[in-house]
Amino acid sequence: MEIEVDQGSAPVNVVRLRGRLDSAGVDQGETRFSAAVVARGKDTAVDLSGISFLASMGIRLFITSARALNQKGGRMVLFGASEMVQTVLEHVALDQVMPVVATEEEALARLAAAA
Repeated sequence: MEIEVDQGSAPVNVVRLRGRLDSAGVDQGETRFSAAVVARGKDTAVDLSGISFLASMGIRLFITSARALNQKGGRMVLFGASEMVQTVLEHVALDQVMPVVATEEEALARLAAAA
């Protein structure tokens, strides 16, 4: 899993992920993802458009990171999932834990509206 963080000057992090969120991918990127999301304590939009596969380890990563971020006063929104990844997110009802939207604009608007 590759991670790119766009902090910019906005109060929201945008984290872009690429690769597979399976056991190997999560093992490779979990610490960096947590540092990019949880350690900063800022609202975060996570771009899933570059994710080709999502397994249970990836879902666990999102849930634990969102909960830890919430404890610091931040929120996480997922966006840009491919059809296959979106199907997985729907099957596990991840939208019950955090917002899952189609576009970056929707993610940023969701975070701005809740501020």
